[in-house]
Amino acid sequence: MKIAFAGTPEIAATILQSIIDKKDHQVVCVITSVDKPSGRGRKLKPSPVKKIALENNLTLMQPDSPKSEEFINEFKNYQCDVLLVVAYGHILTEELLETPQYGSVNIHASLLPKYRGAAPIQRAILNGDKKSGLTFMKMTKGLDSGPMSKRFEIKIEKEDTTADLTSKMASIAAKEVNKFCSDWPNLIDSLEEQNETDASYCPKITRNDAVIKWSDEAKKISKTINAMYPNPIISIDVNGVGINLCKSKVNKKLIGDPGEIIEFNKNILAIGCGDFAVEITELCRTGKNKLSIKDFYNGAQKLLKEGDIIS
Repeated sequence: MKIAFAGTPEIAATILQSIIDKKDHQVVCVITSVDKPSGRGRKLKPSPVKKIALENNLTLMQPDSPKSEEFINEFKNYQCDVLLVVAYGHILTEELLETPQYGSVNIHASLLPKYRGAAPIQRAILNGDKKSGLTFMKMTKGLDSGPMSKRFEIKIEKEDTTADLTSKMASIAAKEVNKFCSDWPNLIDSLEEQNETDASYCPKITRNDAVIKWSDEAKKISKTINAMYPNPIISIDVNGVGINLCKSKVNKKLIGDPGEIIEFNKNILAIGCGDFAVEITELCRTGKNKLSIKDFYNGAQKLLKEGDIIS
């Protein structure tokens, strides 16, 4: 199969790399988002998919507008058999989706029709879902509403962060994608329509979602912390030092005032909530690498102390 690939984040890069490594299919072009400013210096940063494309000398397109006539005409020149889309981040026109011989396929990070839209992984964790999954579907002009081909269920563990669940999904998709592309021409006639009654939508996560109130229930706070890692991430200010909370769990054995550091040693950092406590299991200073509590404690004994209140 001659494949055109459209994607942007790490999960898409993992899937693209699998296609390249397996060599069952030819990647005729790669489409990804334009470079975005990043970090304190606001330097332009290429997407993970762009990095893979450049490392493998693949034809790369980064249209300012994927709806532009110029881009669509250029895309048609590659005469691909299928367009494979994984978290590209932009709406594609019906004209472009129907250009490949066998249409276009989206690998969506939810068990459709649940969580159509931009943030299915984060929303599943925020809502405390016990499972999520991947859906391989034919793309139509509607938002993630096309007929489905394959679905793969994935268990969500209590402490899974968005990074954890994304990694699980990337591994499964990378394992399945090559066989799926080979089978796709024979699967088109046996697709399952989505049940619109069961459809739900998940808007893009914003900085406003990355806010916690220590007076809320510990379960809600923990889910928010885990859902927001790695981006946009929950950050707190402690004595003028920014600290990012990366992973957490509920601790029902400890109780304290909302925002109170109940216990802090090399084994535990527990913060009081509206009912119980949230135990932070991974964290870091802003701009630094993620650490376990033991490693963080070794360098932060003077920064935090039991009884401090985090606002």
